Amino acid sequence: MADQRQPRRVNRRLRSNLTRANLLDVRMRTSTTRRRRKERIFRWLTNLFLVAAIGAAAFFGLQAALDRFFFKNAEYTLRRISFELDGILTREEALAVTGLREGVNIFSIDIEKVEAALQAIPQVQEVRLERKLPDQIDVSITARRPIAWVAAAGETGDPSASEKSLLVDASGFLMRPRRIMPEYFHLPAIYGAKSDNVRDGEALPGEDLRLAVRLIETVSRHSDSLLHIRAIDISRGYCIEVINDANARILFATSDFEEQLARLQQLLSHCNESGRSLERVNLMVKRNTPVTFVASATPAPEDPAAAAAAPPQQPPPKTRRN
Repeated sequence: MADQRQPRRVNRRLRSNLTRANLLDVRMRTSTTRRRRKERIFRWLTNLFLVAAIGAAAFFGLQAALDRFFFKNAEYTLRRISFELDGILTREEALAVTGLREGVNIFSIDIEKVEAALQAIPQVQEVRLERKLPDQIDVSITARRPIAWVAAAGETGDPSASEKSLLVDASGFLMRPRRIMPEYFHLPAIYGAKSDNVRDGEALPGEDLRLAVRLIETVSRHSDSLLHIRAIDISRGYCIEVINDANARILFATSDFEEQLARLQQLLSHCNESGRSLERVNLMVKRNTPVTFVASATPAPEDPAAAAAAPPQQPPPKTRRN
């Protein structure tokens, strides 16, 4: 006979108590987690506030110390400004360009800004600034050394008298002089530039201009050279025409300047030894170089009686050649 058992009766009160206990435990754990999270956030904010307070105190303390010992210390008041301007600027112009003035704190001067202001002048090649404590700043400028004038396109007159003409140094850097120095009058002039892009503070724009500068630089390297360039014409393009101090016209090819100058040196030496004057030479031809000499004028026979009666002639006034 099968064993028939009655189902167990569940204690509903016990189950209800267990459910309430579990809910209470969950609530306690949630409350504890929230409390701990708030404590961590509070500690983090407290530490952040302390770090910020310490940083601010250190910053303001350091600022106060710097002001007391450096920036607001009367001992570091700028009293002397020394300039070596290499003939580019006057002292008043340098003060206006740099903004330097006496009576300010020496540490308040932005050295990089002063250097940039001076370096922006095309004639300035190098700038050196030195802050000498407690009260002096030294400013030294090295000027670019021009080797020639570059006349503006279409101009044929004296380049030193034209506002459009520029100076050029051996590196091919163009610059407009702030003032004309006496030595600039004797620099050779380059004519015939076809480009209108000859601008102050920039490099030479054309190969023909660069070749002319290279020729001048090549001649300057030979201290014993008898060629003294007065003007250069580059308008032809395929050659360079040079006019020397004796008004001789010399044609150069656009390459092999050293070889052409060596042949010209021999020719000029021959002229000095023979007393002849050179009128024209074409150095583009390597063999049997075409040369034209100045024809010597035969003086007319002089009448002794007329010469004695004539008043002595005054020599013509000397003109300065720029």
